[in-house]
Amino acid sequence: MDAMTSKIRRLARRLGPAGLSGIVLLAATLVFLLAGVLPLRGEIDSLRMELAERPLQPLPVVPILPPDQILAKELALFQARFPTVDELSDGLDALFILARDNGLELNKGEYALVEKTAGALRRFEVTLPVTGTYSQIHGLILEVLEKLPSTALADIALERGKVGEGQAAVILRFVFFVRKRA
Repeated sequence: MDAMTSKIRRLARRLGPAGLSGIVLLAATLVFLLAGVLPLRGEIDSLRMELAERPLQPLPVVPILPPDQILAKELALFQARFPTVDELSDGLDALFILARDNGLELNKGEYALVEKTAGALRRFEVTLPVTGTYSQIHGLILEVLEKLPSTALADIALERGKVGEGQAAVILRFVFFVRKRA
């Protein structure tokens, strides 16, 4: 046994730390190969046989459109989200119901349909003078923007009376965006 031990020590001195590290790595690789990779060969072979037995199905053909057609299609989908002029009365009714539900007093409003020659949308501007507390007005604005997604708040004009009143006279200008054609 001493002869074997002395041979191993001489070999270790001749190899040095780098050589010993190489032998350890080689042994670790061999263990990994025997314990990890070779047991998976059977599973790989069974998966290959299963794949070979399946009939080949052609991949679906996806039409490739030129960029200008893609943009035109996306623009048409975007514009289709907006209501038509015929549906504008529903949006106005919803606006008045939301104002009433928030306890606001509506005064006489102004309405204007603004149409530009370019573009597919019209702007229907509604100017509403309202009277109420700041929290009521704030609640109305948030609800309108949430429940009427094609509506934008264009302007707010505040007119506050006395400090102790707690009421504010506010002019709100909403813009309803509607499609020109159905």
